[in-house]
Amino acid sequence: MRMGRRYAAGSCGLEGLMGEDGAHVPAGVLLLESVNRLRVAETMLQNRARARMGLKANDFQTVQFLAAREAGGFPARAADLAEALGVSSAAATMTIDRLAARGFAAREPDPDDRRSRIVRLTADGQHSLIEAYEGLPAAVQELLDAVPPEEAERIATLAGAVQQVVDSTATRGTRIREH
Repeated sequence: MRMGRRYAAGSCGLEGLMGEDGAHVPAGVLLLESVNRLRVAETMLQNRARARMGLKANDFQTVQFLAAREAGGFPARAADLAEALGVSSAAATMTIDRLAARGFAAREPDPDDRRSRIVRLTADGQHSLIEAYEGLPAAVQELLDAVPPEEAERIATLAGAVQQVVDSTATRGTRIREH
């Protein structure tokens, strides 16, 4: 990537991305610009959903983390949450306490470790998360669903590889968190 060079997207979207001097845009620049646009759109959607639930950012991230873990069939513990959010175990515990007080999360005994507790979304937490996203642009999901599975897999593989390279060069405490 060349510093100081500006790129402008045409009215047809990123496929029309050209440098101000008319030069072809390198694939890396196109990909990074695309990721940035997706990140901005995702942030806007999440902020709307978070506001609908009346949650702070970390609390909303926790609800999403718990939902993702449950969807994947993986139990979630406070230590997992602390690592995912990049916070201390005390901060993770306080977040869980706030969500439990609102009826969004509950602690259960860990069947694999008597000393540990699993954190799960309650039915109210699951319902509230689903409800928070209702009415948000269905066209976004339609666009994402239209991506052929092979392309989606390729994008996911690329994202994982980039994450792995960045994570392997990061210092402790600055590693990329999985959500």
